[in-house]
Amino acid sequence: MRQRVLLSLFIGVAIVQLLVPGSMIYSREMTLRNGDQVRFRTTPVDPYDPFRGRFVALDLEAATAPIPEGVKLRRGQRVYAHLGVDEAGFATLTALSLKRPERVSFIRVRVRSIRGQTAHLRLPFDRYYLEEPVAPEAERAYRRHSRRDTRDAYITVRVRDGQTVLEELYIAGKPLLEFLAQETQPSR
Repeated sequence: MRQRVLLSLFIGVAIVQLLVPGSMIYSREMTLRNGDQVRFRTTPVDPYDPFRGRFVALDLEAATAPIPEGVKLRRGQRVYAHLGVDEAGFATLTALSLKRPERVSFIRVRVRSIRGQTAHLRLPFDRYYLEEPVAPEAERAYRRHSRRDTRDAYITVRVRDGQTVLEELYIAGKPLLEFLAQETQPSR
């Protein structure tokens, strides 16, 4: 009898251990397949994560939003940022709300700081991971194309029900790896 209980308990724990990462993977894949694609302009930064590897740290132009009248926010607070699109087709954060919006595309963010009636936000997609051998050249290209005089680097993000997945980093209108491949080819 005791062995049967232990076996049942073991099987239950094993199923839970499979379901948790499985549901995370499923949610991410559904966002990539069915989410709305939005573009965010970027500015450069470059750190290293010893556990996850090299990445390009992304600072996004659209990381601020106006604070609604009468709403008190605090640093670190989770809020919902409503998405809009500017005249160039890039995402903007048009408003903030404390409750999940019903009819508006939105993302879940944290308040980084508050200045006047503007909230500076920590967006959930601030790192673009890549393979070690490509990282140094990718970072140099990203920095060159994120300067004030160039500014043609951006990311695409899939958004579905407030969840986000960073899809691609673009430089000069091309996906990063395609841009790097063309840049390293000898001129003819």
